[in-house]
Parts: sequence; C-alpha cells; structure tokens
Amino acid sequence: MFSQNYFEGKNLYCKSENLEALQLFNDGVKFLYLNTSLNKKYLTITANVFFEAYKKDTTFCDALFFTGYTLRLLDDKDALKFYMLADKSYDKSIEFKTNLAAECLKYGNEKAIEVARKKYEEIVKLYPDSPEGYYGIAVTSPILGDYDNGLENINLAIDKYKLINLKLKSDVFYIKGILLSLNKNYDEALVHLDNAYSSYKKDFNFKIHYSLSLLKVSETKKDDKMKKKAFNFYEKIKEKDVIPQEVKDQFTPK
Repeated sequence: MFSQNYFEGKNLYCKSENLEALQLFNDGVKFLYLNTSLNKKYLTITANVFFEAYKKDTTFCDALFFTGYTLRLLDDKDALKFYMLADKSYDKSIEFKTNLAAECLKYGNEKAIEVARKKYEEIVKLYPDSPEGYYGIAVTSPILGDYDNGLENINLAIDKYKLINLKLKSDVFYIKGILLSLNKNYDEALVHLDNAYSSYKKDFNFKIHYSLSLLKVSETKKDDKMKKKAFNFYEKIKEKDVIPQEVKDQFTPK
C-alpha cells in the first residue's frame, strides 16, 4: 500500500549521502506541503528543486520520482519520463510502479496500457498482499481484452481490500461491473454498476455498459419498464460515433 511517510519525504529508497542533494530534496518536500493550492508557478520551482537534488547525486532515485510526481501535478508530459527513470533506478518501489502505471493509463493507447500492465504484474510479485497490483491488472483488462483475467484479479483485489479493512470504493464496483458486462454476465454487472452509479453516471463507458446491462436484463425478465429505462439511458450518450457497433446493434429497432 502507499506509504504516507514516503510522501512526507521519509523512508526513502535511495537516501543520498550528499548533504546538498538531501537539503534540496527536503526543501522540495516542504515546498510541496506549503503549496496547498497547487500554484503552478511554485510547482514548477519545486520540480526544478527536486531535479537539482538529483543532479547533485544521480543515484538519488527518490529525487527522480518526486520530480516526476511534481510534474504530474502540473500535467507535464515529462512526468512519465521521470517516473520511468525512477523505476529503472530502483525497481522494487510500489510508489514508483503505481504512479508510473497510472501515468501510462492516461495515454490510453495499447502500448502505454501494456507498460502499465507490466508494472501492475510486478507489483503483484513484489507485494502479493497489496490489492494495488491486482486492481491495476483488472483496470487494464477491458483494453487488452482478457476479461476473465480481469475478473479474477478484481476479485483478488476485493479480497485483499477486505483483509486490510478498507471500504470498497465505487471505482472497484465500476471496473467489476464493466468486466462482467464484457463477459456477458449482465445480471451481476447491473448490480455492481448500480453501486457505482452516483460516481460514474456521466462516464462514457459506464453509460454504454449500464444501458446494455439494463437492456439484456429487461429482455430476460420481460420487463418493459426496465427496457424503456435502458433506451432512455442509451439516448443520453452524446458520443454515438464511438459506441461499439455490437452495442449499437442492440439498440437498433429490429
């Protein structure tokens, strides 16, 4: 799991013996915590301070990571580069791997998703008791197409969350619901998507799988009211041109 102490600049993985580098790093952490409004001017200064710490000691993997972390707060595409350098410099950090994987997910293309998947698989090997790796594998499954693998891993993630007494969040129900829908298990999908409804009702993928699950369950139950709800929800999707054809076909009058 994430270590709050780590983001406070404690329990570092590659703590520098260079006093100048360490002082710059500590200053950077203070700047981050003082900048509660995430002012871009001061975030830029902070990123430069962390990078200067790294330049003073090129073995200081934590300074690389915090450079990337601060750049991510700036929505700077170079964040990915620094996350990758940090992970290459020290390849056993859950913080490095989860942040690198999450940054890859933002790009959305298959190559980036494959890198994210690799990082999540590494987390599972290094931290088998953490739910993060299993959850990440499930998140990448809808794009990579291995839905059964995704369901297996989201169930493992749920088990791990329960073991550490963490309340399941709506994103867990969302991912499991979508995977169940992709696996054509619409009854169970609907239950999980209902649990994610308040948080994800405006999400494009949610709208597709929620309307499809409603439709399929209504056909099984011969429930005209539910069927009407499915069509109404489907019609709210504005991006009709990117809806998968197989879903469009379900909502095309026969």
